[in-house]
Amino acid sequence: MRIEKKKVLRIPAGSLLFLPAVLLSCPGLAVAHVKWFVDENSMDPIEVIHFAIEEPAVLIWVGVTLFCIAAAAVLDRYLRQPSARLLSLAQTHRQEIIRLFQMMVGLTLLLTAVKGAIIAPHLEEQGQIGLLLRFVEGGIGMLLISNIAIPVAGALLVVLFVVSAGLFGFISSLEYFNFLGIALFLLFNAAAADSRAREYALPLLRIHTGIALGVLAWTEKLYAPHLAMLFLRENKINFMQTLGFDAFSDRLFVLSAGSTELIFGIIFLLGLITRLNTLALAGFLISSNLYFFLIGKTEEAFLELTGHLPLLAIAILFILFGGGNRLRLPVRSAPEGEGGTSRTENTRNVPLSIR
Repeated sequence: MRIEKKKVLRIPAGSLLFLPAVLLSCPGLAVAHVKWFVDENSMDPIEVIHFAIEEPAVLIWVGVTLFCIAAAAVLDRYLRQPSARLLSLAQTHRQEIIRLFQMMVGLTLLLTAVKGAIIAPHLEEQGQIGLLLRFVEGGIGMLLISNIAIPVAGALLVVLFVVSAGLFGFISSLEYFNFLGIALFLLFNAAAADSRAREYALPLLRIHTGIALGVLAWTEKLYAPHLAMLFLRENKINFMQTLGFDAFSDRLFVLSAGSTELIFGIIFLLGLITRLNTLALAGFLISSNLYFFLIGKTEEAFLELTGHLPLLAIAILFILFGGGNRLRLPVRSAPEGEGGTSRTENTRNVPLSIR
């Protein structure tokens, strides 16, 4: 009896069909933390009309967002599994990879504390409370860098995040929700090897990262476009006008960049094509840093690099280990060996111990 083999959609990893928005927005602005470079209480405000849902451009981007989500679901259902070489590399060097992740996050926390800020470069608190929090932040960084008492570092990071949320507000805490995800990852990954809690380490990190990206897209670009437009005025990166598209205003540029960042966040939240989504995000992060170096703004470049190290560290985990099969949209149906990150991903994601 002849058995028909199920056809599998073969799409090169580089064909980021789920993000046509990349063609319309600037890598530098789409992932730039605008508040790092623009004062929220600037005395030099810029007049801007807030986006309205009935605007044609907004409606177009709503359609693009829905299309990207649908395309991501299709790709997630039919994409082939990552190469065996990549999966083998991740498993063979998993201890070193997790150690690198810890060092990158720890370095960011340590440098941020030294600069007088808490979690993010623009979140500063003076007085005894701020000094204490920076001391704790620096201590967490040292523990992560030296690979000592990682569960303690994770617990302290949860405390630091909660206290900073009380100081700077709930919305500001959501903008850096990925740090809470990092803390939970450290705690869950430190569980016993046979504990089911470890299966949630990567999914929780993915979800918190998606929330952070989505909130940043909303607060810094879509809801408050004046901040991003101030950034554009000081840093001429509207390349669409440079290419001769004069009708592509800074306001439209901000809408495009914010929508792109929102798409990244939603796809992370849903747990679809995590590796491809991460590759695109990493490309944006690297482009953002290269931009500042190329125009000679070295101080801004190092500030951006320091702040983006946790996201780059998260990207390394997602590219090598995927986003986990827990807490995700259940659309994948390809059998093991054919699906992009089928059951193989789940079993390979669990043993991330650095012991």
